[in-house]
Amino acid sequence: MSVTFSSLLTSLRLSLRDPNGTTWSDAQLGELVNRGIDSIGSVYPCEIIDSVSFTQPVSGSMFSVAPASVTWVTRVDVYDASGIYRETVRPSSGDGPDSGWEVHGGILYLPTRYAFPSSVGTLKVVGYGGWTQINTAQTTSITNLDVTAQNAVKVFVEAEALTMLTFDRAQYQQWQVSSGSSDISALGMNNLALAAQQRWRQEKNRIRRLRKWG
Repeated sequence: MSVTFSSLLTSLRLSLRDPNGTTWSDAQLGELVNRGIDSIGSVYPCEIIDSVSFTQPVSGSMFSVAPASVTWVTRVDVYDASGIYRETVRPSSGDGPDSGWEVHGGILYLPTRYAFPSSVGTLKVVGYGGWTQINTAQTTSITNLDVTAQNAVKVFVEAEALTMLTFDRAQYQQWQVSSGSSDISALGMNNLALAAQQRWRQEKNRIRRLRKWG
């Protein structure tokens, strides 16, 4: 599942009552979208499988790979050169470098005396990672957010955008005019922002994903 920055902008401007971009520029909303993408990654991470080619190392030497996208590894599977599954490497038990794989600083380290069932092949690194950020300079930019993540990002942006209006009087007055909401007082604006913040807190709890352990 994926969505373009343009689609997100259209939906956000509708909910924020800013269809012509008078109150918030594309760049401003894009910055909030990326902050939202980063924020939901901690509670609703993207499920990813990275493929990393390998060559059998010398026994006893340190062997490590750098997964491209997975930041939280849950499983490491070994496939031979023909793409046939051979085995799963056990995770570390904490009893030294030979007890299993472990991750440090984004690098996956395999047991120093582990013997691969094939001299060359592919490691399938299964786990979680962040969602793709958008390029705020291009409305055609694409992010891999699924439907749940898209909705959560929209809730985040709405909360942040409405809160901005409570701190910026000029922007608030501009929004009043452009949205046809001149009847909403400063107190009413504050209540809208508080309600949006509460909705974001509820959304975070709703989408929270329990991660599998390696």
